[in-house]
Amino acid sequence: MFLCLVILSVATAHDAYDGRVPREVTTIGMIISQAWVICHSSVQDALIALIFGFLLLLILYPLFMIGTIGAGDIKLIMILPAYMTFPDALQTVFISFVCGACIGLIRMIRARTLITRLKVMKNYIVTVHSSGRLIKYDTPTAMKGMQLYDHQIRFTIPLLIGTAISFGGFVHL
Repeated sequence: MFLCLVILSVATAHDAYDGRVPREVTTIGMIISQAWVICHSSVQDALIALIFGFLLLLILYPLFMIGTIGAGDIKLIMILPAYMTFPDALQTVFISFVCGACIGLIRMIRARTLITRLKVMKNYIVTVHSSGRLIKYDTPTAMKGMQLYDHQIRFTIPLLIGTAISFGGFVHL
């Protein structure tokens, strides 16, 4: 558990400082996670954790495709099954999304942009519904080169918080 929190903390620090999670951090995190499972359990359990990690990737891939979560975030989420059961990993992801929603809501209220952002979300839903296919979310206003605007949050922070809450046993769904 502690090792998982260390990996997530390093990724969060990089994300906050550089604006992204470096590939090296996620790769080393995945290798360390698999080695940890092999040392503390078995190769079979490491393969099961890897399969469950890829299952999480498949579940979250649509969010990546529309641009609401980054590839580094998904790669970090993929290490969770090495430290917990698959249902606990799903619970951790859910708790992380709730934490992210709370952080985003607080930021929008403080910046007085809640109504504007809700209108953007409504327009997105209407556009997706009428076109019948998923499109990038808020691309024209969300990206300017590689710079992220204020209304976006770094998901590594809610992921770290959600993982700590899950490991701490504070929430059982």
